Amino acid sequence: MDDGQKRQLELLAGRFEEWLEAAGYSVHTRAHYVRETHLVLAWLTENTAISSVADVLPSHLGQYQVSLYQREFEKGGKRRRLASGTQAYCLIAVRKFFAWLVRERLLAVNPAAGLELPRKTRRLPAGVPTPAEARRLIEAVSTRRPRDLRDRAIVETLYGTGLRLGELRNLALYDLNLEAGRLHVRLGKGGQDRIVPLVDSLKPILKRYLEEARPRLAKAGETHLFVSSRAGGGKLHPSDIARIVAKAARQAGIAKPVTPHALRHGCATHLLKGGADIRQIQKLLGHRRLSSTEVYTHVEVSDLDQVLARCHPRGKKRSKS
Repeated sequence: MDDGQKRQLELLAGRFEEWLEAAGYSVHTRAHYVRETHLVLAWLTENTAISSVADVLPSHLGQYQVSLYQREFEKGGKRRRLASGTQAYCLIAVRKFFAWLVRERLLAVNPAAGLELPRKTRRLPAGVPTPAEARRLIEAVSTRRPRDLRDRAIVETLYGTGLRLGELRNLALYDLNLEAGRLHVRLGKGGQDRIVPLVDSLKPILKRYLEEARPRLAKAGETHLFVSSRAGGGKLHPSDIARIVAKAARQAGIAKPVTPHALRHGCATHLLKGGADIRQIQKLLGHRRLSSTEVYTHVEVSDLDQVLARCHPRGKKRSKS
């Protein structure tokens, strides 16, 4: 493939990005689709004899899928392969790009139409705190200094609302209505807005944060709700929030690796165990599909012990002899 043909592929990727923006895809989704489009086009250029997208065959994309399966990276000093969910995430972008080419009549036949996604391996989430651990984690955070008060408000908000890390980080001052007990989550995952109610115990700590801590941390004109104690009081970095949660877990003596996402898991799981309907939890978490919520509401082994003891004919609570 000569340089001119390569430029044509780059132009197609640029047009695809423009279409994604016009179609209303979120910034995160657009970035992912465009990145994966460039990667598959680069792979096709290097590993096949195509001169344009019209030359791409289903077999080429099948070979690309195999390359994803075989792709290795280093993490924690070990060589690892991409998880099945990550592979599927990459291939969804490839399918979207080629479907767009057909939509724009740049291709007559979609070579990615028969591309099957690998099944995701669903695992129990790691580091999900129990209700008692969540309480210890929250209470372990001091409220003496402005930064501590901010950290306590962040931990309580993550656990009390089930927000994603990015959603909490993007909250603006005007998204919080303490009087009504509501948070307005704007452009959550999938570009959807939603209203999240505040649990009663969360309101006092947010009020204290707004009155006592934020004015001393935020730079002039800063609109984000939670601000950094460094970098002049601007927007928090994702790693800042992860460190705040990890530090709280250490202070509480919790050995498991608690993350912001683990607190989201905990919020959903504890609501379900408390009697909340799974569809209500789905709305709270901002899931489009119920199947996404079911991943969070995993069944604990201790719960199965109780079910067997209570319901099985040979269970301890039912057997008399």
